[in-house]
This record gives sequence, structure tokens and C-alpha cells, in this order.
Amino acid sequence: MQDTKVTDAPPIGFADITDALSTQGRVIWALILRETKTRYGEHKIGFLWAIIEPLIMVAVFVGIFASIRSDSPGGMPLVLFMLVGIVPFHLFRDTMGQMQGGIAQNRSLFAFPQVTTFDVIIARGLLEIFILGGVFMMLLVGMDLAGFEVRVERPLGVLAACGLLSLMGIGTGFVFASISPILPSIRQLSSAVLGRPLFLGSGIFFIAESVPAPVREYMLYNPLMHILELLRSAFFYEFESAYGDWGYATTWAVCTFAFGLLVHQAMRRKAIIGL
Repeated sequence: MQDTKVTDAPPIGFADITDALSTQGRVIWALILRETKTRYGEHKIGFLWAIIEPLIMVAVFVGIFASIRSDSPGGMPLVLFMLVGIVPFHLFRDTMGQMQGGIAQNRSLFAFPQVTTFDVIIARGLLEIFILGGVFMMLLVGMDLAGFEVRVERPLGVLAACGLLSLMGIGTGFVFASISPILPSIRQLSSAVLGRPLFLGSGIFFIAESVPAPVREYMLYNPLMHILELLRSAFFYEFESAYGDWGYATTWAVCTFAFGLLVHQAMRRKAIIGL
């Protein structure tokens, strides 16, 4: 009787890892192009609306704020104050919102073995971040050309704050994208809890210093308020927040991202079955 020889699987080398990452990168890029064509390819005004919508919101809230009080928050120019609050906040909210439907709205793609649930979700999130980042830059350039003095004190600080907002949006998006195919009503819950309440309570229209101390103590548990305070501190020469905490904001962003990946890893198979 001859002994059966068990051959060990060959070890995974660095070249195998780079090839796998390269393949996944190509898949994600193809999904981003597909999503771009789906969202904007058939509607010429599609991308233009991405610029017009925040402009309308800024104009409306500037008008409301100017009618209520004559001074600017923290000495910052009112129009730029609103712009630097509204558009970066959407890096969190819109990224989360677009990622939620990643699995449910791309079910046909899972017939291809190269495409995973991670790929379709992250492609949507990255596309939204690219679009909003481009819109933010174009609006700032447009404001400068329109005669507003656009001076950024610490560009790297602005970039870091926008990165934290994006990271939180991606993490939260993974959570809801992984759960919504199994429990569709979670999308309405996420909109109700993380939509308007956070939009009104994260410091988009005010600074922490203007809030009464007892209320401010509770509002500062919201990491988005910290990030917007830090963002404006880095953007404006006229303003320096005493309440924004980089450590608190970064911890929240990293933990939210890690939790989102953990939930996705645990629920991805059930999410496909639940479609």
C-alpha cells in the first residue's frame, strides 16, 4: 500500500498579491465608469445639476441667515461659510446614500466571478467622493472669479477634514449597503436618523461657540460637528475653533470605517441571498 502524498498549496507571493490588487482595481474602475454612464450618460444636465444644487442651497440659506442676523459667524464671509459647510457635509451624507443601494441595484453583476459586493459598493462611494470633491473645487474657483476673496489658510487641514468626512461616509455606507437587501426598511431609518437631524445639528449653519454651553456639551458628541469646526479652522484665516478635536474626529472616522467593513464581511453572503 502506497502512502498518499499530500502536496501543500504553493505559498502566496508578493506578485500574486499585486496581481490580485491590480485585477480588483480594474474591476472597481470599470464599475465607476459604468456607474458614471448610468447616472450622467443619458442626461446632459446630470453633472451640471451636481454643481447647481449646492449653489441653490447656499443661496437659500445665505438669504435666510442674512434676514435673521446682520453679522457673520465667527467673522467668516457668509457665502463661503455656508459653502464650506454644505458641500463637505455631503461628502458624508451623499456618499453614504449612494453606497446604500450598491448591492440591491447591481444584482446582475454578481454573475461575473470577478465582481464582488465590496467592489460595487466601494465604486459608488469613490465616484461620489470624486464628484463632490470636483464640485467643491469648481465652486471655490467660481467664487473667486465672482469677486469673493477665497484664501485657504491650511490646505492640508482642509483636505484631511474632507478625508475624515469621506471615510465616515464610506464606513456608514458599507453598513447600510450590507443590511438593506436583508432589511429594506433600514434605508428609510437611515434617512430619518442620519439625514435631516445631522444636517441641522452638525454645525453647517452655526459654529460651536454660538451654541449655549449646556446644549453645546451634548452637540459636541457628534463627530461631524468636530470635523466641520476643524475644516473651517483650516480654511479661514478669520476663524480658529476652540472645540474641534482631531483625535476625537479621527477615532470616530477610523472606527466607523472599520465597523462598516466588519459588517460587510459578516453580511455580504446573506445580502446577496436576500435580494
